[in-house]
Amino acid sequence: MDRIYTNHLHNERRIHIEIDENEIADLLDDLANIGRNPDSFESTKRLYQVLKTSDDAFADDRRRDAHEAETSRT
Repeated sequence: MDRIYTNHLHNERRIHIEIDENEIADLLDDLANIGRNPDSFESTKRLYQVLKTSDDAFADDRRRDAHEAETSRT
């Protein structure tokens, strides 16, 4: 997480964090119990789901990359 942006406008205060693909699995591991805990805040559950969806999407990309690399060798 090298880039973190903050927005300081009234009613728009938020952060934007760039998370590298290789950091997502670590975050999911750390948040696994928290993200699935029914007592967790909704924002925590949403963050967990965003990370899970992103990890799944990147997994598809990794499979495609591997297939293309294998195909180009033959």
